[in-house]
Amino acid sequence: MPIEIPPSPGGWPREERPSPDAECYNCEVIEDRFEKIAVEETEHTVTLLNPAQFELGQVVVHVRRHAPTLLDLTDEEGTAVMRAVRRVADALVRAYDLDGMNLIQNNGVIAGQTAPHFHMHVVPRRKVGSHWGDGPPHILAIEGKKVTKPKPKVLVSVEREHEIVDYIKRHMP
Repeated sequence: MPIEIPPSPGGWPREERPSPDAECYNCEVIEDRFEKIAVEETEHTVTLLNPAQFELGQVVVHVRRHAPTLLDLTDEEGTAVMRAVRRVADALVRAYDLDGMNLIQNNGVIAGQTAPHFHMHVVPRRKVGSHWGDGPPHILAIEGKKVTKPKPKVLVSVEREHEIVDYIKRHMP
């Protein structure tokens, strides 16, 4: 049985609820239909600052081509995603002196995937001042663990987004 992907195009900043046949929100962002704060762009990937920061510096690595899940990536795309994740993770460690990080990528509705486009979150973690709780709440719930409520998503101002991206880029290897 194939993995069930989310039926909606995903994306929280839409003015109105899209119809089920609307384009993929992530594809729209990649094609510059919405303002994006890019950290890095390559032939196969676009790395963006997540505008809803659970943790300062959180980024999302998107594959350029529309591919709903990990299983839909080509070998070249999979390699390019991991290289981008590695570069931005190294930059985040250098820029913020992190204590750790989470890499989060969901495949299928049952796994918590909300956008039908492959992307991987790179989430900085700190011993002190971390807002993520014990991990992504939906993963804990699936695992039957007690969910600790993280602080609400912090929407970062455009000025602050650019400041964060500039800081990360200065530390890119």
